[in-house]
Amino acid sequence: MNKICFQPILILTSLVMILSCGPQLQTEEVETPLITMKAEGPLFEGANSATATWEFDLAEIIGSLEGSVKEAKVISAEVELLETEDLPALEKMVLEVTSKNTSMARVGLFEGKMESGQVFALNIANKQENLANAFQDGKMTFVGDFDLLEEEYWSNVQFSLKVKFEIGIK
Repeated sequence: MNKICFQPILILTSLVMILSCGPQLQTEEVETPLITMKAEGPLFEGANSATATWEFDLAEIIGSLEGSVKEAKVISAEVELLETEDLPALEKMVLEVTSKNTSMARVGLFEGKMESGQVFALNIANKQENLANAFQDGKMTFVGDFDLLEEEYWSNVQFSLKVKFEIGIK
């Protein structure tokens, strides 16, 4: 009877030891440069989208670190509504990110009125899709969905965006 109970415990212990001895992820923080998201007019009341693309060289990002990106997530995002003539009233923004090999992933939310010249931090989603493949692609597209509170606006709306990621390299 003792032999029957001992075998599963021995196997489980061995498995835990093997997995704990493997190489650990080295985490680094990576920040985009200040990029501009643009929504081209005409814009109408309700939901509208602004987009921006960030292209990068992964080798420059990870530098001399050995390995590849195995995990990646957004840890902060800051947006500023840029001043334009007769800017309409805007509120709420949902920030999403996508790339060639990554489906659209919601990463942040701002609820409230947006004032031009004011930098606002988005609430980052607690649960996010792993964005490691997006780093392998070398290019990410950010989509900011915002609400226009007026009937129409014929010009463009622009936002500056800075996103900080935590990446795990193994």
